Amino acid sequence: MEKIAVLTDSNSGLTREEAEKYRIHILPMVFFVDEKECTEGVTLTEELFFESLRRGKPVSTTQPSLAELSEVWDRLLETHDKILHIPMSKALSGGHDAAVVHSREYEGRVEVIDSRRISVTQASMAIRARELADEGLTAEEIKMRMEDMALEASIYITVESLEYLKRGGRIRGAEAVAGEILNIKPVIQVKGGLLETYSKVRGRKKAKKEIEDIILKEGRELAERYGEDRLEIYVGHADAKEEAEEWRERFENMFPGKEVGIAKLPMSICCHVGPGTIGAAVCVSRK
Repeated sequence: MEKIAVLTDSNSGLTREEAEKYRIHILPMVFFVDEKECTEGVTLTEELFFESLRRGKPVSTTQPSLAELSEVWDRLLETHDKILHIPMSKALSGGHDAAVVHSREYEGRVEVIDSRRISVTQASMAIRARELADEGLTAEEIKMRMEDMALEASIYITVESLEYLKRGGRIRGAEAVAGEILNIKPVIQVKGGLLETYSKVRGRKKAKKEIEDIILKEGRELAERYGEDRLEIYVGHADAKEEAEEWRERFENMFPGKEVGIAKLPMSICCHVGPGTIGAAVCVSRK
């Protein structure tokens, strides 16, 4: 049986404790905060990240260099036969394509998966890949399975303030001002790696109800196709833990008997949507 290392990036939102529990390796993402290069979870803490956003400092993402990627791959291949590398969706970053090109130098020992996911749905895929590796599937077989079901996942989020969408150029300044005055809250869908406006409503309460309705609908559809035991529901947040924990109870009432996970949204999403953002996700991945 192949000895396979499962590697994903910090866009998955997996904590160090979770990564150790599931035996998954994490490639930390790189950010520029006020023009200073920082590494997520190493030199860039959550406190510094959100403080910088709230103070209006420029925050942007970039990819780890190929040298950094090689260092991680080389280290893992010292003790493993192959690597399953699961980066965030290529629709959101050039990291996937760069990794695919770079993997050609490793003569088949690195399989790069097009996850089409980010955040908790990406983490769920990495955990499922680890399970399949432990069951004895080859790296090639696992890659095929993961990519076949990659799109069976959605995330819906709503923001506290339109300011961060304006900063990132996703909405115009005048639209942001009008939206704040009228208390317009967009519901943003993340599916296949694309961030797109799903709807616009007035008020955070209505936005959350909109998310509840679509998660319930999609959850029932996925459960019907794949079985209730493979359905996963999550609540995610950007520095809004208390609200997220309260909202989780709502989803557990909507899906009786289902344990709803809670997670922090990755910094790569948070820098575009800002603190106070909250959302929910549905996917199928595990047994």
